[in-house]
Amino acid sequence: MFKKLLVIIVAAAVYLHFYPNAHLTEWYNQQISKTKETFNSVAQTKAQVAPSKVLQVLQPEFKEYSKREIAYVESITESRDKLGNFYHQYCPNLKTNTQLRREFLKQVCDTVDKYRILN
Repeated sequence: MFKKLLVIIVAAAVYLHFYPNAHLTEWYNQQISKTKETFNSVAQTKAQVAPSKVLQVLQPEFKEYSKREIAYVESITESRDKLGNFYHQYCPNLKTNTQLRREFLKQVCDTVDKYRILN
């Protein structure tokens, strides 16, 4: 059974290689890109840490933060995308952030670094 399936796949690949079809190639490329996006979102091979973990770790420190800073940290930890964008924008060189004081920015960046899986 597996050999037959493999033969069919190889035959289809050889046929498509020597007799390309523009519509089929476009469809194939779309499917491949959708599949890669799905795997990236499931496997999280890009950036990262669970946003809830960052919020949980920083919770005890919130007594020093202002209400505006707490709201900002909560907003950036709503999703992995927001947290990743924040990290890549501010953390590599600790760029100035108008929403957080420098010491708190460093604290948030250090927390993300501590719990980050891959980058």
